[in-house]
Amino acid sequence: MQDADTAFIGSDQLDIRRLQVVQPRKGAVEANKIVGFNSRDKRSRPFNLMRTQLAKQFIEEKVRLVGITSATPAAGKSFLSANLAASLSRILQVSTFLVDLDLRRGCVAKELGIDFQSGISDYLLGDQQNLREVGLSIEGTSLAVFPTRAVSMDSAQAIAGGTYDSLVRTMRDETAGAVIIFDLPPVFANDDAVLSTRLLDGYIMVVDSGKTTRRQLTDAMEMLAPVPCLGTVLNRYAGGILDSYGYGSANYDRYYSE
Repeated sequence: MQDADTAFIGSDQLDIRRLQVVQPRKGAVEANKIVGFNSRDKRSRPFNLMRTQLAKQFIEEKVRLVGITSATPAAGKSFLSANLAASLSRILQVSTFLVDLDLRRGCVAKELGIDFQSGISDYLLGDQQNLREVGLSIEGTSLAVFPTRAVSMDSAQAIAGGTYDSLVRTMRDETAGAVIIFDLPPVFANDDAVLSTRLLDGYIMVVDSGKTTRRQLTDAMEMLAPVPCLGTVLNRYAGGILDSYGYGSANYDRYYSE
């Protein structure tokens, strides 16, 4: 006869209520501009608008496992991943999981100001057998984070093997319906993003305004095909946050400050 914990492993083993609860280091969230937790911060508006569009797909199209990537490095994808996950965690009826799959330069834990012992890389390399020991529940939120540490070996080996397939299958089947955001490496940094997206429901492409070229964008999307692109995000647009729609106006600023 199974004890309670053993039975749990076979059913929703990654329920957020079973994960270790952690608190971000004081001031880290604010210092790193992770504003998605605070709906009254005007800087959270673009992430809130993004979450609304994605929430429709989560509900209507059963899209739950979404990767976030960019064509080239330093486009701000991890910053966007953390803010979008934080924003999603405030409105969905299910938990939001943020998985750091940038095995060479993962920085989700740093962005959120959390410390960890075991990461996704440890699980993929076989050093950690229990995926539940990798997940961390952010105190006072419905967001769980699965951080990573840099790997010394070829990161593609960790993603191409059966352990990655098992990770995604577990995330899909044993998370009590959670929405799962995967922070992926840039497409042209290595082949990790191509290998990672093959099992996901879709991806979001981050475009670095003024730096990412049209050719880089189209080539990156071709490399990720046939996985559907759920949308593109223009980051660091010099005109301001959605200025063409008036969202940067003083009227909206007053709305958020009052």
